[in-house]
Amino acid sequence: MYRDGTDIGVEVADDGRFDDPRAWTVPSEEIDPATDHTIKVDLDGDLAPGRYAYRFVYDGASSPIGRCRTLPAPDSSPDSLRLAVLTCQDYRNGYYGAYHHVAEADLDFLLHLGDFIYEDGGSSRYDDRSISLPSGSDVAMGLDDYRHLYRTYRSDRFLQAALARHSLLATWDDHEIVNNRYWSYAEDRPYAGVGDHPRNTDAQFMTQLFADGIRAWWEYLPTRVRYDPDAETLLDQLRLWRTVSFGDLLDLVITDERLYRSSPTGGAQAGARVESGTAVPGALDETMLGADQRAWFLDELRESEATWTGWANEVVAMDLQLDWDELSLFNSDSWDGFERERERIMATIRDAPVENFVALTGDLHTALAGYLHYTYDDDRSRPDARLGVEFATPAITSLNLLEALPGDDTDSLTRLIEQLTLERNPHLEAFDSHHWGYSVVEFTPDAATYSVYGVDKTDDSSEANKQLLARYRCPAGDYRLQRLDEDGDGGLSSLFDYC
Repeated sequence: MYRDGTDIGVEVADDGRFDDPRAWTVPSEEIDPATDHTIKVDLDGDLAPGRYAYRFVYDGASSPIGRCRTLPAPDSSPDSLRLAVLTCQDYRNGYYGAYHHVAEADLDFLLHLGDFIYEDGGSSRYDDRSISLPSGSDVAMGLDDYRHLYRTYRSDRFLQAALARHSLLATWDDHEIVNNRYWSYAEDRPYAGVGDHPRNTDAQFMTQLFADGIRAWWEYLPTRVRYDPDAETLLDQLRLWRTVSFGDLLDLVITDERLYRSSPTGGAQAGARVESGTAVPGALDETMLGADQRAWFLDELRESEATWTGWANEVVAMDLQLDWDELSLFNSDSWDGFERERERIMATIRDAPVENFVALTGDLHTALAGYLHYTYDDDRSRPDARLGVEFATPAITSLNLLEALPGDDTDSLTRLIEQLTLERNPHLEAFDSHHWGYSVVEFTPDAATYSVYGVDKTDDSSEANKQLLARYRCPAGDYRLQRLDEDGDGGLSSLFDYC
């Protein structure tokens, strides 16, 4: 337990022995209940590119040792970069065995695409995974609830091990505050999705709830982003969007697709078109990025000179026809709900042109690999219409299609729906919504390789089964996904035999 008036030391060493560490001090006056006694130590410019060990020292005791990696020099030419891509980890819906395997993997960085927490409390069918919120509610009602959620999620030993072993790059999605959140520009206030929060009609309450969610995210995620709790408007409190460069190998553009998004249901996009990157008036009344971030994003795409341009993208970018005979679903929460803004992005990629473009995507609770196009009206299967590739990572634990479908034979029904999805979407190479796990994307000057792993979320041990589901390679300069028939621990999922 922290005692007021006591400084905290930070030690960094080239290895784990700490024979001659470099040391910094966090003064006690900077350790404050206003930030839930969380601290951030920014050593920008103090460490050369490389790998380091670090620990905290308090009152004569040392913390467990963590490992971190700094970014390569801007003028460097890395031979490779390996990112573990993670998303959607509902604590009450399973165990984090995937993080044990991530902690043990040979990686350079972790990329978390959001839903680090879910805003819900309540019971769990898994032992020791129930959550009681301080408010007594089943959904977060304020700062105490959000902080409790982060403390609970971060108490998981496998998550702790992964964060102690690898450096984290993070964006967020909706559940860090509330499901299907958006901003009403007409009313100048935030909303949850319909039916997703009991106080949704109370503008003052919801504005404060969003501010509390923003604060807790900033406190508990080890990120270097601009945060100003005293900003004039909620939209100015957090600037999450940024570009992280890995020498001349990869520019990773990280966007915020929640804070500025409008409701996708207003209909302003119907009939509006975007030609060659120029918006027709009214075409972008519905927005996921907001005007300022969109302008910045398009500039980052145009100006990237790295071999690969990556997009840390929270929700599915490609058009996805989810039409399964008598069951049809339009996912307005994805970029399908913001079609004209998506077309403007794709037009910029086409016209700049942006070469070797890769979207790394979360949110769908599904492993997915396929191609990005400008539009999807008549060019779904044309190789010459491809503007990039998209790799989506499965959920760590959150509800996927296998869990969501009714009936007893859900495995067979899930695989049938997956096969139908592939048939309806010829720009797709792979679609798997019956596994949980994570993916690893490796960039080299010659190729980007996507490996997706399934991990048993019902096993709360270090023996949780891991299997390689599929591996795809995209050569530099050629949007052509090549399936690599390399068996993992459990071989290829039978789903991918449909591809």
